[in-house]
Amino acid sequence: MPPHRFFCPHLDLGLNQLPEEESHHAFTSLRLHRGDEVVLFDGVGREGFGVVERIARRSLHVRVPTIHERPFEAAYRITLAVAMAKAHRQGYLIEKCTELGVAAIWPIVAERSVTRPGEAAVDKWSRRAIEAAKQAERAWMPVVARPMKFAEAVVRVGEFTAAVIADPDESAIAFQSLLIAQRPGSAVLVFVGPEGGWSEAERSISRANGIKTIRLAPTVLRAETAAVAVCAAVSLLSLNAEARIIPGGAGDDVC
Repeated sequence: MPPHRFFCPHLDLGLNQLPEEESHHAFTSLRLHRGDEVVLFDGVGREGFGVVERIARRSLHVRVPTIHERPFEAAYRITLAVAMAKAHRQGYLIEKCTELGVAAIWPIVAERSVTRPGEAAVDKWSRRAIEAAKQAERAWMPVVARPMKFAEAVVRVGEFTAAVIADPDESAIAFQSLLIAQRPGSAVLVFVGPEGGWSEAERSISRANGIKTIRLAPTVLRAETAAVAVCAAVSLLSLNAEARIIPGGAGDDVC
């Protein structure tokens, strides 16, 4: 069984104290003891194997002798600007997109949003992302932004290599086709709308800001399904990219 993983945002060489929630999980649920081996990661690519050295009532200390850096897990850095679904489906969206390698999640409020979460929800979503990152053995963790209006997100498209909006329009281009045209490592902003769909005003704003329309499936998807479909497409293309550089992989000429 691989060592248990813990999120340690201030990971450093030597003795590290885990955050309170991580410490509580370590000795209450996992019942770790002094001398047990664990893995710490800081959510921005740094990871270290360590040994539990000290356990106190509310804190667990791990000594880390070496730290190494892992590359971002996916071939593209996807930021999802998503109109969150109803409360009971929000956790699913955060969890599955984290597992599939999303870089950031921007909860947005659109004209037809069915829910308008407050900033208090961010802490809950961030915790869900931590647990998902641990489960998926990621070294990177998505940044979950505060909720923002659709217009606030649109004005930030200049921060990305490409920006697209998912819409079940038969004239829209396939998302995979757009991704393949981007250089590996590109930062892509993807807008995923509410269950009621985008308004005509929002579509107009998107076009005015150079946001291309993409389609994710031949069917109409729920918001959380569309978000997962985006990340799944990126994950699959990331595997294909790895295959092209492995001797004997799909991209090599092998007789």
